[in-house]
This record gives sequence, C-alpha cells and structure tokens, in this order.
Amino acid sequence: MLDKFREAISLFSSNISLFSRIILTIWLPGNIIINYLDYYVFYGGDFIGLMRANMWIECIFGPIYIGALIYALSRLKQYQMVTYTEAITAGFRNWGRLWWARFVAGLFVTLGFIALIVPGILLAIRYALIDSVVTLEGADASESRKRSSELTAGKRWQIFGAYVLFFLAFSIFSFMAYVPVGVMIELGFIGQLSSMIICIVMDCILDIIYAIIIIVMFLFYWGSKDDGQQLDDELQLRTTFD
Repeated sequence: MLDKFREAISLFSSNISLFSRIILTIWLPGNIIINYLDYYVFYGGDFIGLMRANMWIECIFGPIYIGALIYALSRLKQYQMVTYTEAITAGFRNWGRLWWARFVAGLFVTLGFIALIVPGILLAIRYALIDSVVTLEGADASESRKRSSELTAGKRWQIFGAYVLFFLAFSIFSFMAYVPVGVMIELGFIGQLSSMIICIVMDCILDIIYAIIIIVMFLFYWGSKDDGQQLDDELQLRTTFD
C-alpha cells in the first residue's frame, strides 16, 4: 500500500502541470460557483446547500476529469507522451459511460449504507476500480462492477487502508490550511472579496491534491490487471504444453 502512495506521489509531482490543468478544467469554474453561492447567495449560512452544490458538480462533471486523469496515467505507465488535449478529449469521450457506471454503483453503495454501514463500505471497496475499468476497458455499468470486484479480490484490505490513510491526512491538511484563513476573516484582516478569492485558490489546491487517491486507485487497477494477465499467460502456456 505504501509503495502505491510513493509511486502515486512520484507520478503526481512529475506531472503536476498536466494533472492540474485537467482537474481545474472542472474545478476552477466549479469552485468559483460554490464560493459565490457561499458568499453572495447563502451568506455562509447554508452548509447543506453548499454540500449539495458540490455534490452536483462532482456527480455531473467529475467523470470528465477523472476519465482524463486515468487516460493520462495509462499512457504515462506505458512510457508514452500525453497532452492535455488528448487526455481531456478522452475524458469527454468516456463521460457518458463513466457517469452511468458511477451512478449505478453509487446507488448500490448507498443502499448498502442504508441497510447497514458495513455492506456499504464493502461495496464501495469492491467498486473502487470502476473508473479505470470503464475508461480503459470500455466496460458498461454491469461489466465494470463485476470486473472491479474481480480486480479488487485479495487487495480489499489494502484499498480500504489506502482510503483511510489518505482521507485522514487530507482532512488534517485541509483543517490546517483553512484555519488561518478563517482567523484572518474573523479578525477583519481581509475583506469579503479577498477572502472569497483566497478560498477559491485553497479549494483548487485541495482538489489538485485529491488526485493522489485517484492515482493510487489507478495503480491498484494497473497492478491487478498485470497480475491477471500474467496468470492468464501462465495458464495458456500450461494448456499448450499439456
């Protein structure tokens, strides 16, 4: 698991310009909208409304940048050059299938959480590789759930640990980043427009950093795919010689 994080951070730092442009294609305008609503519509008083707006943006437009990131990562792992245009085009091309696959999987996970917390967590882990399966293998919603379940077999505790570790670190970093901004706003050191701009910048930085967990899940997919291909090749060789 830690090896996956080390490789993910290496890929992230080596290609931060490309990844940032891909992510900000969606989240720069998204964060501008969310912060405008916070400062000029909800006046900071409707947290649920802001969460709902954030979820709608992620749900509808998230598959575009996620698909683009995964396409770019697959090219990089094959030591091939990839441009922003190629990656974002792949994101748009796979948007419909990826949106539907994520939506259906999300329904199953939600039902699992409603029934009992544990089934929801188990389903979320089983479906953790759906994004890569849909983008790189062209699977539909049903096929992607089955394929993701196969690829996560034997690695689910590692995937669960990766999520827990990342979100713990991400939450601590987010808290430390926003506390000084909140203090400056409360003390009146910065005005409303300035604080909104600072929050937009901070939100964009956090959205870029969030790409690390997407990269980690891609690496789990890439490793599982290679393991499965190696096993198929071995079985084929045995069948041939037998």
